[in-house]
Amino acid sequence: MITPVTMHDSVCEFLKSEVADRYTLKAEDRNGELTYRNPQVIRSGRILPKSIDADNNIDEEFPFIIPRIWKVENVPNERVSVVTLLVLFGVFDPGVYEDGALVDDGSGYRDLWNLIESTRQAFFTNQTIDNKYRVIDDHFEAEMIPEDTQPYWEGYCKTKWHVAFPLPNLDETFF
Repeated sequence: MITPVTMHDSVCEFLKSEVADRYTLKAEDRNGELTYRNPQVIRSGRILPKSIDADNNIDEEFPFIIPRIWKVENVPNERVSVVTLLVLFGVFDPGVYEDGALVDDGSGYRDLWNLIESTRQAFFTNQTIDNKYRVIDDHFEAEMIPEDTQPYWEGYCKTKWHVAFPLPNLDETFF
């Protein structure tokens, strides 16, 4: 079956292989130490509460990519459904210390926009996902979330996709 939810699953797999697995970004480990890892593609549509282990060490969710179905609409007078897909991004950048002074090297800002741009490039280069879902060429919107959440940088992009229109079950008694 081709539905917005199966599209979401396909987009998650696509973003993992075409974007997330190609980046190694700053993260914080359970001990608060700087480490590097691939962004997590979070399928639940939101960041779940951070997990805490037996020693009360918090497991951070950053960096992340969260695909979300934002809206589904049928196009009037056409047998087409359009899904608006929102993809949220978050990266971690505590800055760099040089000679005891915090130097903002701009990597959080750059990492965020690189993830957004890589997603745009992946969507519009491939055009379709799983030979079922086709991106609508003329719609792409991206923005940084303006709140200052130092050391976190967050943003999003929106795209629109064609998804199969539900076909009615009509038997011969209908006519």
